[in-house]
Amino acid sequence: MPRHLRLPLAAALLPLVLTACGASASDDGSTSEGRDPDTLVVAAIPSENSTSLAQQYAPVIKLLEAETGKKVQMQKATSYAAVIEAQRAHKADVALYGPLSYVVAKDSGVGVKLAGALVTAKGETPGYQSYGITRGDAKDIKSLADFKGHKVCFVDPTSTSGYLYPQAGLLKAGVKPGDYTKVMAGGHDASALSVASGDCDAGFAFDTMVDSDLIKQGKLKKGRLKTVWKSTEIPGSPAAVSTDLTASLQKKIVDAFLTKANADYMESKGWCSGDGCKIDDNWGFVAVKDSDYDSVRAACDTTKDAQCKDGS
Repeated sequence: MPRHLRLPLAAALLPLVLTACGASASDDGSTSEGRDPDTLVVAAIPSENSTSLAQQYAPVIKLLEAETGKKVQMQKATSYAAVIEAQRAHKADVALYGPLSYVVAKDSGVGVKLAGALVTAKGETPGYQSYGITRGDAKDIKSLADFKGHKVCFVDPTSTSGYLYPQAGLLKAGVKPGDYTKVMAGGHDASALSVASGDCDAGFAFDTMVDSDLIKQGKLKKGRLKTVWKSTEIPGSPAAVSTDLTASLQKKIVDAFLTKANADYMESKGWCSGDGCKIDDNWGFVAVKDSDYDSVRAACDTTKDAQCKDGS
């Protein structure tokens, strides 16, 4: 993957990002020690089931305000490329990334420091897998090599587990993009359900979507799908703090994510209760390091995919 490559979408996105993301550089509290803004801007993409970012991250907002003594503003972004450019332009102080978009930001020269990655439950390691799936009764598809000649559902070109890792897996199995009919389902649930219904012969979705989520929701019967491929471990979605903030402010933010941005602590403070304390259906954040994301870089090296350059 090219290092320190300026994002192709930067010129187009930057005016939008600057307009949307609040305070300008002239009123961000800059000192010789770094930026120390009165309001922290946290850029993120809302989940499919969220009505608003403020609702989705309400306990985290309260936590960061308590730990830093500053106001916290959630900034909605329509793409990870916009999140990257907001942080590059010093218009976002904290960003919530996907694994691929973090790598694009870091390797294209954006000044970011990891503040932790999400885990679904306490004690887990941050990571998950992409599954290659077909119908449970399919006789002709037993591996990725058998996807050749079939209609294959992916999630979206921007998805790490729903496109990037599957593309790398297919290429390693000797299956090239022109060897199958590609369908973008638009979501992990839609991809899995399209395979189950027969709209696609095979497809990809992240692990728990196949193993439990859709089954618990009553949308998929157990055994309707079978898994014929599992990716290597995909690192968890991280939070990253801008390194142009003062060192003391960076430390407060990172410490807050690593020690207190979890359902147990935030419920103990009375900021939320039950599932309302989960962060996008996750328990909270745990420590990660940049080298944990080298598998994403390896997938980019294999696929040479355009998303590895622009992060959109």
